[in-house]
Amino acid sequence: MKCGVICASLSLLLGGCCCFPPGPLTPAIAMPEWLDGVERQFEGRAVPGDEAKLRFVIDLAVENVRRGTGGPFGAAIFDSRDDRLIAVGVNSVVPANQSWAHAEMTAFSHAQHKLGTFDLTNCVLVSSCEPCAMCTGATPWSGVEALLYAASGDEARAVGFDEGDKLPEWAQSLEKRGVRVVGPMLEEDAREPFRLYQEKDGKIY
Repeated sequence: MKCGVICASLSLLLGGCCCFPPGPLTPAIAMPEWLDGVERQFEGRAVPGDEAKLRFVIDLAVENVRRGTGGPFGAAIFDSRDDRLIAVGVNSVVPANQSWAHAEMTAFSHAQHKLGTFDLTNCVLVSSCEPCAMCTGATPWSGVEALLYAASGDEARAVGFDEGDKLPEWAQSLEKRGVRVVGPMLEEDAREPFRLYQEKDGKIY
């Protein structure tokens, strides 16, 4: 294989041709076995109503903590046209050693991989907690048309999580970009993952 300019330069530095099959850009994040089971059970099934969807992701967050597979956050992507579950996600920052692996981000990534597109048009992001600065920023580029969330960001901050800096009018900014925002909702229920995480002395980051 003929080397290009960059490859040739690296060959001089490394003492050999660098034309070899590439590895993954980032390490794959394995889906916990229990989460895969939940997705297989609910995949393609309709979960009508905002509250039902929120209870579903709160349960994901609780189970993620109970099983020791990550932080107290859960998320899912649903089809906005028929309420069908497309993909699930949980916070995997600590087990995956990936700072970006928040529940919303893993849900985006998983849904985009399954659908074979970066554009989640006609989809809704449902999260157990108000998205942090990173996940809020990623939301409009994902293509989702709505964001539903349970706990406010203050609940995560109260436990010690760094949610980043967001403009006070973050929700209005998303609305201007065509993303409907609903929340906080079911706040009492949404505190359970955090309570359990504190009880288990989970790592704060």
